[in-house]
Amino acid sequence: MMFFVKTLLVGLSAALCAWLLNRLLLYLGVQGVPALLGPVIEETLKTGLALAAGAPLAGVHSTFGLIEGLWELPGRPARTPRGAQAARVRGYPAAWIGPALAAWGGHSFFGLLVLLTYTRTGHSGTAWAVGLLAHLAWNRAVLALHR
Repeated sequence: MMFFVKTLLVGLSAALCAWLLNRLLLYLGVQGVPALLGPVIEETLKTGLALAAGAPLAGVHSTFGLIEGLWELPGRPARTPRGAQAARVRGYPAAWIGPALAAWGGHSFFGLLVLLTYTRTGHSGTAWAVGLLAHLAWNRAVLALHR
């Protein structure tokens, strides 16, 4: 039971810290947050906190992805970083379930890569870098699809 609770708490902590840091950087007008800085922050928090707490790498990444996926669901007013009202996602549930599942699946996949790399090499930095490269490639693909 404690194993499960630790995984949830570390994943939640990583998600909350990442959300706060990403929002702050966006508010300050820092360029490259979604494409570069966001993945660096997120992978550092997920992998670093999991290793520091002795929590399962894949579980923390998956928990983070689930929380990010829940954030993608509608029902909250969407706002831009400076507070201007943004457009809501409308349409059949697939229009908003898709991004939520993609967030959960993507982060779960990154966690699996990190776990496999760490298990294989024993090097946390190498595992972090593999997760980061996968996350950067994912974000690049997603951003290219929405241009």
